[in-house]
Amino acid sequence: MREAQGNPAGGPPLPRAALEEAAHWHSVMDGHPSAEETRDFERWRTASPDHERAWQRMRELWSLLSAPAAQAPPDRLGGLVRDTAARRRKRRRRTASGLALGAALLVSAWWAGQAQMPWLAADLRSGVGERRTVELSDGSRVTLNTDSAIDILYTPTERRIVLRQGEILAEVAHGAPGRPFVVDTRDGTATALGTRYVVRLMPDATRVTVTESRVRGCPAAPGAACRDASAGQALEIRAASVEPVQPANRDAEAWTQGRYAVIDTPLPEVLAELARYRRGLLIYDARALADLRVSAVLPLQGDEAYASLQESLPIRVRSYGPWILRVERR
Repeated sequence: MREAQGNPAGGPPLPRAALEEAAHWHSVMDGHPSAEETRDFERWRTASPDHERAWQRMRELWSLLSAPAAQAPPDRLGGLVRDTAARRRKRRRRTASGLALGAALLVSAWWAGQAQMPWLAADLRSGVGERRTVELSDGSRVTLNTDSAIDILYTPTERRIVLRQGEILAEVAHGAPGRPFVVDTRDGTATALGTRYVVRLMPDATRVTVTESRVRGCPAAPGAACRDASAGQALEIRAASVEPVQPANRDAEAWTQGRYAVIDTPLPEVLAELARYRRGLLIYDARALADLRVSAVLPLQGDEAYASLQESLPIRVRSYGPWILRVERR
């Protein structure tokens, strides 16, 4: 965990020059470096804090890109992993002239990750199907749901969590006056006026569910009106407005216990939610299943939920190896 100071929207950015140099040194050190190259690398690494940060980010990026593509979330890495990993294997067989290409590839992958996969550069992430809790220096706790990513940006005047992807539960410790706790997303901010709330990035909005005390939701657009929500209420924050307060899902925190509770919910909606917690591909025809409805408490780990649905509904669940699951009507 890193508690950063600096730009509250994303922390101090790494200079591109440092990233390019880190990419070059990754290419050198991943091969068969000479003793002189190793000494030069260590001198470069200790010459500046930016060099060390850039080096650690490059190592982190490659550790992700080197994993088998089938084990990565398909909508996150996809072709980038396969293409980059293949190029990396070829690069190992190249001479010194190939090192420059390897460096360029690393930097390109880095910048693509920054623009298209911001979770790669986040301070803290959770994998698909994983829940992860971190306790912050002020006693607050943040729990990440499946496939989520945050930055932690604490300064003397503010406690800010930037939600880059997914969903979190914030349990806020009482701070000093004038040091608010804020969850920041692409749509706006959700500021704690109490202690406990869930924030989830949806495709077109940020959903805030308050389970204790109150939260103030504000759009990103300057001058746009804010709204407050109390325990048992929910808000949807959009870039230019906050939708009126609505009743909250009473089981908004069930995922923290590995459960998904639904009442009279269309099966395609249930499958879409379950898919967030499963690596690999879930295939189904939403139109063919649209009239089937579910009332159940389903486990989020493994494939038990699908077996339970098959027992209670006229559907068949077929498995094609460990990564592909198909749900079809009987």
